[in-house]
Amino acid sequence: MNIDQIIGKLMGDGSVGEEKSALEDWKKEAEENMKALADMRKIESLSNTLNGYEDFNVDNAWDTFSKNLDEGLVKIGVEKEQKASIFSIKNLSKIAAIFVVVIGSVFLINLVLNPAIDSDVTKSYSASLEAMDFDLTDGTHITLDKNSDMKVLNLRDVSLIGRAHFDVKRDESKQFKINLPVGKIIVLGTEFTVDADKNTTEVYITEGSVRYELANRTWTLVAGDLVKVVDNEVTVLKGRNDNYDSWKDQRLIFRDNNMVEVVDALSRHFKKEIIIENEKEFSKCNVMDVFTNSSLNDILNGLSKTHGLKYELKDNKVFIVSSKC
Repeated sequence: MNIDQIIGKLMGDGSVGEEKSALEDWKKEAEENMKALADMRKIESLSNTLNGYEDFNVDNAWDTFSKNLDEGLVKIGVEKEQKASIFSIKNLSKIAAIFVVVIGSVFLINLVLNPAIDSDVTKSYSASLEAMDFDLTDGTHITLDKNSDMKVLNLRDVSLIGRAHFDVKRDESKQFKINLPVGKIIVLGTEFTVDADKNTTEVYITEGSVRYELANRTWTLVAGDLVKVVDNEVTVLKGRNDNYDSWKDQRLIFRDNNMVEVVDALSRHFKKEIIIENEKEFSKCNVMDVFTNSSLNDILNGLSKTHGLKYELKDNKVFIVSSKC
């Protein structure tokens, strides 16, 4: 016989000893549940410092519920059913309250014992108006240039579109991989700069060595090497370039560089297409100067005063026409 039938008989004064015994057992069980509730409150008290968890007051909740229930039953006017119904619903409600506290406590305990781990996995970085610096969890430091995007695919595995400087934390047990629109870079630990889009790729090695892979071909690059990839054609240039990473500190240094080298540095620094119409004419026109936090217009105007440089702007490109060198 289920509990509803037993309660129904009690309400009709038709209960027997066996049925009353069942109710006594239920009462005892309810008392045990209340003891369990007290234990749960102890766990609840330990969680007060956790953010995002709202306290659950069982007594207040029950008092409000019981008051509303009493008023409803008085309106119905069934005094005999009132006592039995309150007995049934009260115990069921307290059991439900215990259940809520248990579930909440399990959640809190799990939160304490298993806090979220700060991970780079699936994290994306985007620099729009200015460059940004950040560290990955493996200790690798990255400077991401403006208008560039990087996504962490997995531990020591990223993808890049744009320009970034990498100072990779060495780890003999796991290589660091950079996936590019064209090819990829594999390293253990070194310092280098990558500039990549769907059309061209450049990798300049500051320290150590890296491996550049494209299709089934591989190139090992060392400090001072610059690899250029255009239309899947790979060119490796030797020799250090003092201005390759000038975009990081906004400082261009020219030590008797010819105008062709100066224009190449300016083009890379500002990511602007600058064209010399006659390179031979400028090969003996040297520049010795330092520019810090200067705009492209400021530098070109300065060279116009010191070297008689003449240039034109057309179709978002800069054309170097002539000079008085």
